[in-house]
Amino acid sequence: MKKFQFISALVMVVLALCSCTNTDYQNVIPANASLVVKVDMKSIAEKSDFKNSKWMKELDGSLGAVVSGKDMKSVKEYVADPMKIGIDFSMPLYFFMMADETMGMTMKVSDEDHVKDFLLLLNKQGLASKPQEKDHWMCGTLIDDIYYSYDGTTFLMLASMKGKNTTISRMARELTALKESDSFVSTEAFGRLNEEEKDVVMYVMSAQMIESLKMAGGVLPSSVYKDVEALASLDFAQGEARIMGKLFAKTKDAQHLIDEANANLKKMNGRYLDKVSDDAAIWIGAGVKGEWLLEKIKENKELKTMLFATERAVDVEQMLKAMDGDVSLELPLLDTEKVDYVLQAELNNTDFLADVNDWKLSQKDYGIEMKELEPQQYQLMLDGQTYRWGVRDKDLYWATPRAVEHAENSADAKLKAYREQIEDSRLFLFVDWAKLAKGLSQSSNVALVMQMWDGFFKIDALYWKLSSVEEGVVVIESKNKNENFLKQILQ
Repeated sequence: MKKFQFISALVMVVLALCSCTNTDYQNVIPANASLVVKVDMKSIAEKSDFKNSKWMKELDGSLGAVVSGKDMKSVKEYVADPMKIGIDFSMPLYFFMMADETMGMTMKVSDEDHVKDFLLLLNKQGLASKPQEKDHWMCGTLIDDIYYSYDGTTFLMLASMKGKNTTISRMARELTALKESDSFVSTEAFGRLNEEEKDVVMYVMSAQMIESLKMAGGVLPSSVYKDVEALASLDFAQGEARIMGKLFAKTKDAQHLIDEANANLKKMNGRYLDKVSDDAAIWIGAGVKGEWLLEKIKENKELKTMLFATERAVDVEQMLKAMDGDVSLELPLLDTEKVDYVLQAELNNTDFLADVNDWKLSQKDYGIEMKELEPQQYQLMLDGQTYRWGVRDKDLYWATPRAVEHAENSADAKLKAYREQIEDSRLFLFVDWAKLAKGLSQSSNVALVMQMWDGFFKIDALYWKLSSVEEGVVVIESKNKNENFLKQILQ
């Protein structure tokens, strides 16, 4: 077990201590790979200052407990300078997955003899088999389950996600024999992957993987995901980490649905930004055409059930059809176990107000009570809960009473720093991490997880911005704005 922990730590150093000339080592990635990830080790090493991190010190201190014999000196040399392994860590490394759940990794070899020396050292420690020549490639295994092949330019590792796989060696021979025209290098996806100069870039071709990512925010039907590819990237900067995602349509039908969604999920005009409470833990804004949103709600089983439940009290469909413009949802921190919120929506008409008296009559059948507090302002009792709703200047609001009162006392400063980005978005989600963690303090398990995140990442806030249906970004902001996000994690 200790030796396994050691090799894991050593691999971590190899990956983290380190972007391009020859690209022949990329030819072993098959063109039909379902997932390809490019990692810029040089950038990550520089941003993290890993050599001076506490992780490096802990690794150096633990070597004596896991390395036996006279190999300690050599191991420390490899840890201090991973380039001595014979791998060029100034070049990106690539992870990939194939349809049969085989994972692979390819790296650029800088010195074949140094690679052999390193593998022989691992063999002495019982962590690798000795390299054996097969079809002009040197081959063997690492900790039994990982198969490796290398030559003067490429180091390839393969492992089955299903456990031991007797066909791995055959698969390795097939991949090392691939021509460039049959590899991932020949695809349009490879060009897109390499155009993104980020710390980590991932290209997803599998429909199942793309659907699980939900990169379009759920605004596209599930049937579309098989007709798109997705590109995601992670980049570390001063005071923040940025996770970006893009969708690419492979068919005209998929592109049509994306264009339709963009036409109905519109850019915001910032209508409600000055009404956001200073104590808002979560704020979500979007620009929406209500009739289209109603169609999407009806396509979702859970949302459709909620819609019908609410329609016992008010005609939600009429309200949704009248919506056209900015919509916002605020969850303020009010130190309560019950969720308080304020929903606001821009309207193009208020025709539904003419039917309010008819709603009151039908509500009696369900034991629901609604009374008018003042013209076009109402209080509703539904399932033991009290709500306030109404229309002001063609703005619909629906809220819990405490949230309404709280929002009216706001100093209008919460989202001022994000106004420009919000007005460039079709959807924007803002989370005040500290306030959310405090608000969830009554839920011990959730609070514990958030405290762990806060202790590890030191998060201040995060937001998700959808510039278009096919392009979005999640930004995690750290409390220290003057240091690289990655370095803060590792120090």
